[in-house]
Amino acid sequence: ESHARLRPACLARVEPAGVSLGRVAVADRRGTAAMLVATGVKVLIGTLFWEFQFQIVRAIFSGLPSKTEKERAFKKCAPSYIVSYVHAFFLAWAGWRIVLRLERADLSSQSFLYDSAQTDPDFVFFVELTTLVFFTYVLYDMFHLIIEFPDLGGYDMAAHHVGFLIAAMGAYTYGAYPLVLGWLCTCETSTPVLSTRWFVRQMKDIDYASPLIDSFAKTIGMKTRGLVAANRIEYYVAIVFLFVFVLVRNVGYGWAMVGLFRVIRAGDALEVNAAVPAPARHGLCFLTVCGFCLNLMWVHKIVSMAFSEKRRKWLRKDAEQ
Repeated sequence: ESHARLRPACLARVEPAGVSLGRVAVADRRGTAAMLVATGVKVLIGTLFWEFQFQIVRAIFSGLPSKTEKERAFKKCAPSYIVSYVHAFFLAWAGWRIVLRLERADLSSQSFLYDSAQTDPDFVFFVELTTLVFFTYVLYDMFHLIIEFPDLGGYDMAAHHVGFLIAAMGAYTYGAYPLVLGWLCTCETSTPVLSTRWFVRQMKDIDYASPLIDSFAKTIGMKTRGLVAANRIEYYVAIVFLFVFVLVRNVGYGWAMVGLFRVIRAGDALEVNAAVPAPARHGLCFLTVCGFCLNLMWVHKIVSMAFSEKRRKWLRKDAEQ
């Protein structure tokens, strides 16, 4: 079986015997146009898939009270956070699967999805699907980020989304750096913890949600109830989030940067450097470094919030009460 079947149409350049170069060029352009149309349809379907989930959850939450500002904010933003759970669970699972597969592979397979040594079309399809899921979710979330700005995130989150939209598009188009892609996907392991912290933080100030907080506090054996219990639960979740964030977005991502450096240092010995245009490779490397720097900025912010003097004061106050 020809390895050309594993490559996208834009990378496969095969000239059949007895066919003129002009006809090959026309057929190649037609194939590329068809591929672009097919990719556009996939992106549209994927984005609508996430939007469909959002609309379903929003319809379910439409019956909630909205008398206070807190209740209105919770009702407006909760659907986005629930959809993020679905995306994060899938992408984290997919990312760890890719990492476990490629960490044991050679440098050529780690750097290029369509490497000539790659003989598993099912794995290639899985990586392409994961990249497409990642791209369509970020596209959907960017749309809601703009509409709800700044309730769902500030300018740093907007920059994060724009950067990873471009990176996902480049990875999907050229199949470059699949191992780095896998490590980036594992970063979503921290997202469900962050979303849980948001729910606790919002629900503790909503009257109809307080019984849920008390029920959870009782389940885990806490002696306190009400706002005191909610504050402590939020603090514990924040500490778990900090730990997971550092593990996947600093340590794991940092290891991905080491692997990327090894690929760059190998130079022309790797097929990725011949198959992928230099501007695309340099752009992907630049965005990867920017993402790592953004994670470092965020972890500094998270540490400051988790261990701030204000947080220590209300923890002491809760203890006194």
